[in-house]
Amino acid sequence: MTEPRTDRDETPEAADRPTQSFQYPINHVVGIIETPGQLESAVTALESGGFLASEIAVGTGRATGDALDASSGRSGLAHLAIRVAEHLGISNDEMDMKDRYEQALRDGQFVIAILAPSDARKELAAQMLRAHGAHFVNFLGRFTIESMHR
Repeated sequence: MTEPRTDRDETPEAADRPTQSFQYPINHVVGIIETPGQLESAVTALESGGFLASEIAVGTGRATGDALDASSGRSGLAHLAIRVAEHLGISNDEMDMKDRYEQALRDGQFVIAILAPSDARKELAAQMLRAHGAHFVNFLGRFTIESMHR
């Protein structure tokens, strides 16, 4: 299996070390996978189904969850607005979704994101993820979030 891009660092010290900042994954199907076996089978199916390893990103671990928490995923005024809303305790679907992915990372589950710029690729990626045990599968478009939990 070709290794997908990953934010996972296998060293024990990595659990407490922050990782990179995150950008909002525009045109990506994102889901949570619980076990390494499910992850491996999902990545194999995605690659066999025509997705490139460079189109698949995987993250896991407390440090990755902390890095996601530290980032709004946005830049400029959008970043500022999100941070102000968080400070005021205002919630929206995007922030709630981010929190759910963040918690999955901290719990040792895997968050997988697949670049899917067309409707056909979006449906295929979501179908393959669900077939391999992924849950909380969503498509993150530029201006929309679409639930892919069918």
